[in-house]
Amino acid sequence: MCNIVILTVATLALISGQAFGQATTAPQNCSAVTESLDWNNTALVGNWLELARHPGNSLDACMEFSIDLLSNGTILTFNSTHSSSNSSLYQNVNEPNVNVTLVEGAKTGYDVKFNSTNTVFIKLLQLYNNNNYVIGCGYTNSSDNSTSYGFILGRASTYNTTGLQDANNNASASYANFQANNFTTILQTGCTRNSASQSLPLISGFLALALLLIKAH
Repeated sequence: MCNIVILTVATLALISGQAFGQATTAPQNCSAVTESLDWNNTALVGNWLELARHPGNSLDACMEFSIDLLSNGTILTFNSTHSSSNSSLYQNVNEPNVNVTLVEGAKTGYDVKFNSTNTVFIKLLQLYNNNNYVIGCGYTNSSDNSTSYGFILGRASTYNTTGLQDANNNASASYANFQANNFTTILQTGCTRNSASQSLPLISGFLALALLLIKAH
């Protein structure tokens, strides 16, 4: 009888130890994430669309930007386009081309300023599904989690509904700014372009997304 009791206690201790060893880490809020993705001109250069946010808001539709490196490999050039509202599919706003010097090896994130006063801090968290999606987050106040949000960017030519859902659910396991099966999509289907070039002040909300790939400097 004594041997049976000892064996039972040992078995329970072993199972308990395995359970504690398999405990998962709680999803982190954006301000708690210690590293942003470093610049990678192969994985991040190209055309990107913002596909989703959580929590959602009234961002403009048809948000697209193109990113490239100049021949010296240290100057980033980008151009962004979007609609003038969240209901229009007419891509009639073209932001001016911008060149920015990259800072090699910086992994803290991206400090984005609007009108030189309003600042948003953004982190790139993951490249997902063969680099077809970028998962990221941002906040305006690192001590106030209510100011943070998660976003998903997709390759303009390869994203789809299933991939977006998968990227969101994968992110929800590690990052508190995402929730499984819950996100707000941004209109991208049926977008049409304005054939005329139009330059506007760099004040749109979409500019923050275009600046995601700029190193803080």
